[in-house]
Amino acid sequence: MHTLLEALCTEKVEYVTETKSQTTNIIPGPEFIRFMYYLESLVIEMFKKSNELGPNILRYVTNSLLSNSPLNQMFVTILKSSMDNNVELENDELGFIYERCILIYMRSHQKTWREVNNYIPEKGTASLRENLKTMRSSYSTTENKKPSLMKKGNLPSNPIHALEQLRLWVQLEEAKDSFTKMFLVSELLWLIWAFGISMPYKKKQKLVPIIISNLKNRTPFTDEALKKKLFL
Repeated sequence: MHTLLEALCTEKVEYVTETKSQTTNIIPGPEFIRFMYYLESLVIEMFKKSNELGPNILRYVTNSLLSNSPLNQMFVTILKSSMDNNVELENDELGFIYERCILIYMRSHQKTWREVNNYIPEKGTASLRENLKTMRSSYSTTENKKPSLMKKGNLPSNPIHALEQLRLWVQLEEAKDSFTKMFLVSELLWLIWAFGISMPYKKKQKLVPIIISNLKNRTPFTDEALKKKLFL
């Protein structure tokens, strides 16, 4: 499988004189790139069903990709075109390679999935799976919550998207403690201002409960705040 997939790409070795080191870059071929663009566009379209399917969206996407005949045929076609003439694979073997590639893809961190339905952060270090965990936590009624999913770096800079993410986080257990540890006073004051609230206090103990209350009540950001970047 490694050999076959390697045939779809080329290696480019760059030698750095200053450090006397070399870097090998794997460059996908144009046909493989087109396949990946097509694959990712399908994933984005299917992920729009997240409101309907909730935490089952990842399983839905995986099953849909595995049963997608045009996508499968596209992959098989470019795989056959790259194979050595002495290599012959049965249909079930090609199907196995396709399935493995889809499963590997679904486990990977795909930055192209960000900005979808307000769940994926713009700055994109978080993966689809990490954000699905956050979604699942908001649906769950159990005590098995993971406040560690709340990371300030995962917040989009777009205020509308950030507000939706904060509304998800505030449903998690120990959100108050996490907000207190995660945000600086200046950032909490920005959120207070974004809600259009005039507040003389500048202590986290006073600011955090007010912010959490407004998030739970789904208070919108002011028009002025929506025109700015988050915390700026």
